[in-house]
Amino acid sequence: MRPPVSHDRQLPSGFEPPFRPVESGESSGIVSFRQALAVVRRRFQLILAVTACGAALGLFLASREPTTYKASAMLRLAGERQTLTGVAEEAAPSLGRTADPMLSIIELLRSRTVAGVVVDSLGLQLVSQTPEFMVEDLAGVRVDPRAAGDSVLVVFQQDRLSARRGERAVTAAYGQPVNLGVVQFAVRSRPAVETATFGIRSREAAIDALLAGLLVSRRELTDVIDVGFVAQDPRAAQRIVNSAVHAFQMLNVQWARERSRRRGEFLEEQLAQTDSMLERAQASLSSFRSRQQLASSQDKLHAEQSALLTLDARREELDADRRTFGALLQRLKTNDEASRQEALRALATSPAMADNPAIGGLYQQLLKYQIRIDSMTTGPWRSSPNNPDLIQVKALASSTQDQLVQAVSSHIGALDARVDALGALRQRTGASMSLLPAMAEEEMRLTRRVDALARMSDELRADFQRARMATAVEAGDIDVVALAPLPSTPLLDGGALKVALGLFLGLGLGLIIAYILEALNTSVRRPEDLEAVLHVPGLAVIPRITDGSRSAQSHFRRLLGSGKSARQAVGSPLTGNQTFSIGIEAFRNLRTSLIWSDGGETLRSLVVTSAAPGEGKTMTAANLAVTLAYDGLRVLLVDCDIRRPRIHGLFQLPRAPGLMELLRASTDPDAPPIEAIRETPVSRLSVLTCGALPVNASNLLSGTRMRVLLGELQEQFDIIVLDTPPVLATADASIVASLTDGVLLVVRAGTTDRNAAQRAYQQLANVGARVVGTVLNDPGGEVAKEGDYYYPYDYAAQDQ
Repeated sequence: MRPPVSHDRQLPSGFEPPFRPVESGESSGIVSFRQALAVVRRRFQLILAVTACGAALGLFLASREPTTYKASAMLRLAGERQTLTGVAEEAAPSLGRTADPMLSIIELLRSRTVAGVVVDSLGLQLVSQTPEFMVEDLAGVRVDPRAAGDSVLVVFQQDRLSARRGERAVTAAYGQPVNLGVVQFAVRSRPAVETATFGIRSREAAIDALLAGLLVSRRELTDVIDVGFVAQDPRAAQRIVNSAVHAFQMLNVQWARERSRRRGEFLEEQLAQTDSMLERAQASLSSFRSRQQLASSQDKLHAEQSALLTLDARREELDADRRTFGALLQRLKTNDEASRQEALRALATSPAMADNPAIGGLYQQLLKYQIRIDSMTTGPWRSSPNNPDLIQVKALASSTQDQLVQAVSSHIGALDARVDALGALRQRTGASMSLLPAMAEEEMRLTRRVDALARMSDELRADFQRARMATAVEAGDIDVVALAPLPSTPLLDGGALKVALGLFLGLGLGLIIAYILEALNTSVRRPEDLEAVLHVPGLAVIPRITDGSRSAQSHFRRLLGSGKSARQAVGSPLTGNQTFSIGIEAFRNLRTSLIWSDGGETLRSLVVTSAAPGEGKTMTAANLAVTLAYDGLRVLLVDCDIRRPRIHGLFQLPRAPGLMELLRASTDPDAPPIEAIRETPVSRLSVLTCGALPVNASNLLSGTRMRVLLGELQEQFDIIVLDTPPVLATADASIVASLTDGVLLVVRAGTTDRNAAQRAYQQLANVGARVVGTVLNDPGGEVAKEGDYYYPYDYAAQDQ
C-alpha cells in the first residue's frame, strides 16, 4: 500500500504494538459465570417459554387438586397422675438413658390402636360417594368393624328417608336412627340432594387413611405436642383431631390404670408370700431362744465375758495377797527381832487385816503385849529382867506371835484354796463361752432374716397401697391444652408447591435446552471464537449501524435484501456523512487495523470475501473502500461477484460495462477502449462494476489478463478493494485471492459455522492466498449478547 502521507502510518522507532493473547472460554473447557449469563441472555425467550409451560402445568395440576383443610389440637405431658399417686414409674417404664418420653408419646399417638378407637367412635368406615352429601352430615354413625365391601343407598323424601343395604331396606323420619345391621346412622334434616350413596370400607383401610392424614409433631424444648389432621372437609378434620386427642387421653388413663391394677395384683401376691416367710422366721427365732433358755445369746455372751474378766481380776488379786503374806511369813519365822518387827509393821498395813479378823485380833493382842513390855522395861520405874510379870508378859507375847504366824500360814492356805477355786471356775466359764459365739451368730442370722422380711413386708404394703390408689385415680399424664377449632382457611401448600415445582422444573428444563442448543451451535459468536478457530488476528467487529442517535434503527440488512433495491444505511460511510456513528467508527477501526497489521504497508490489492453467502462481505468491502478514500487514498472498488453483483446497486451505477467487458476487450486488440471505471460521489473513490455475465466468467478471472489488469490498475490507484463471491460457493474467490496482496475474511456472528470458516481459510491457504485478518460482522447484536462487549452508542458528538 502506498499511502499519501506515509509518515502518518509509520510506527515510532523501537515501538511495538501491544498484543494481548486471547483464549476462548470453550477451548479452555471452563465456562465462566459471565458466559453462562450470556447464554441466558441469548436464549431468554426460549427459557421464558419453557418456564411458562412448566408453571402452567403446575397451575393445572394445582387446580385439579382438591381443597384441603388442616385442624390442629395441642397436648401436654403434664404428669398429673404421678403427682396424685406419687409413683414415679407410673408415667412410663424405665427404658434407659436414650429413651425420650415425648417421642414415645408421639409414636403412641400414631399407633393403630388410637386410630382404631377414632375409626370406631366416628364410624370412619362409612365413606360418602356423593360429593354434595358428606358423612359429617350424619349423626350417630356406628359401623361393625367386621363390615367391608358393602354400600348403602339413601333416598331423601319430603318428611322421611329410605335406606337400603343389599336386600335390607329401612324407612325412618329425619332425626331417627336408621339401623341396617352392620351400619347405623341418623340424618338430622332433609339435605339438598335427592339421593346419596355411601360405601363401607374395611376397618384396616379406614385406619390407614386416618394415619395418612394424621400429623403429630413436638415443639422443640417443650413438653407440648401438636396433633393435626388434613382433610377435604373442615368438619371432618376437626372431628378426627379432637376425637384422636380424646381417645389418646382416655387410652392413656386406661393403660395407666391397667398397669396399676396388674402391679397391685403382683404386690398383693408378693406381700402374702413375704408375710408368710416373716411368720416362719419369727417362729424359728423364738424356738431357738427357747431351746437355749435365754432371751438373747448376745446378752449372755456379754455377761459371761464380764464374769470371766472379774474372775481373772480376783484371781490376780488373791495371787498378789498370797505372795505378800508368804513374804511376811518368812520374815516372821526368822530369828532377827528387827526383821520380825518390820514384818509385823508391814502386816499391820496389809489389807488382809480387814479381810481376816483372826489375824487382826492376834496382831492387836501382840501389840498390847509389846506396849506392856515397853512400859515395864523403860522409864525410871522399869522392872528387872527377872521380874515375873515381865517374864510372863514376854511369854504371852511370844505365844501370841507364834499364834499370829500360824494364823498367817492358815490365811495363806485359804488364799491358795481360793485361787484354785477361781481357776476351776474360770475353766468352766471358758468352756461355756466357747459355745456362745456360734449361738450368737445363729441368733443374729435369724434376727436379720426377721428384720429383712419385716422391712420388705412394710415396703410391699406401702407399694400395694399406692398401687390401689393409682388404680382408683381416673387421671392420666396427658392434658388436652386446646382442642382443634373449625378450620376456615384452606391449605395452599400443595397447590403452591406444585406451581413452584412446575416453575422450577420449567426453568431448569429451559436452561438445559438452552445450553444443549448452545452446545450444538457451532457458529462463531465472539472475536475470541474466530481467533481461536483461524489463528489469524481479528481486525474489527462491525456492529449494527446507526447514526449515533437512539431512534436510528437502520442497519446493514437493508443493504443485503434479496431482490430489493438496497439503500445506503444511515450511519455508514456510504452516506457521505462523516459525523460520529458506530458504523463509521467501526470501519475506521478496520482501516487502522489493516494499516498497522503485519505487512499492511505493502497492501495494494485486497480481496474481501466470506465463507458463505449472506455474511456481509459486500457491505464491508464498500464501506471499507469509502473509509480508505476518506483517509486520502485513491481507492478502486471492484465487483468480482459475477453471479450476484451488488456494488452497482449500492452506488446506483449501471452494471455494464464493467470488469467482464474489460477482460473480454483484452483479448481483442482492435476493440475500442471501454470506460468501465466510474467516479462516485465520494472523493477519490472509483468503482469498477461487474459487467454483464459471460459464459466463461471463471476462465476470464483465472487468465493472465486478470493479473495484468490488476497490475495496470495498481499504477492508477493506491489500493484496490475486490468484492468476490463466497469462498465455499465458487472457486472465483480463491482464484482472485491468489492474485492479490491479501484477503480479508468476513464472518457473520451467530451465523457462520466454525467448520465452514476453517474450510474457507484452508481453501484460501491452499491457493497461496494470504489472509491478513478477519472481520466479525454483527448486524444482529450477537456479540453484545455475550455481555463482554459494548459499543459507544451514547458517545455521539454534541452540537456546539
